[in-house]
This record gives sequence, C-alpha cells and structure tokens, in this order.
Amino acid sequence: MNDRLNGLLELHKKEPDDSFLIYGIALEYKSKRNYTEAENYFKLLLEKDPTYVPVYMQFAILKEEINEISKAKELYTEGIKIAKQKGDTHAAQEMEDFLDELD
Repeated sequence: MNDRLNGLLELHKKEPDDSFLIYGIALEYKSKRNYTEAENYFKLLLEKDPTYVPVYMQFAILKEEINEISKAKELYTEGIKIAKQKGDTHAAQEMEDFLDELD
C-alpha cells in the first residue's frame, strides 16, 4: 500500500459513509491492479450511494479489464440510466460510447 491509500483508508474509518472517499479507495486499489479490493469498495459504494454516477463507469472499466464483459455492459447500462435521471448528460454519453465499443 502507499501513503495515499493509507490516508484514504484512515479517513474512511472516520467517515465511513463518504462516497467520495470510498470511490477514491476503489480507484487506488484499481490502479494497483488489486481488483478484488477495488471491486469490494465499488460494491460498497453502490450499496451506500446507488446514484453516485462515476462508480458505474469505473466499475465497468474494471470488469472489462478482467474480461467480465457482460457485467461491464450491465454497469454501463445502469450508469447511463442513473446519469440521465440526474441530468448528467456528459457522463451518460461517455458511458454510451464505452458501451457501444463493447458491441
């Protein structure tokens, strides 16, 4: 682990419901190719805050990296729906583009 990840984990102990912190931890693990821990934190974030749009794209990209394409498609599809509900057209379009590349 590195100092940044350790710092995020310490903050998470104090603020376990902070979506941005959970997302940051997941991204740190993902960048280290620790896909199991990254997936655990992505799932935790989806449970706590299912309308947190960025998690859908990053979790889907992780699933692509480990060749779970059908799960990636599900995550993109759900993310597009949530993004549109929240009026985040940029994120919706970005995920639509990624999804189109998988077909």
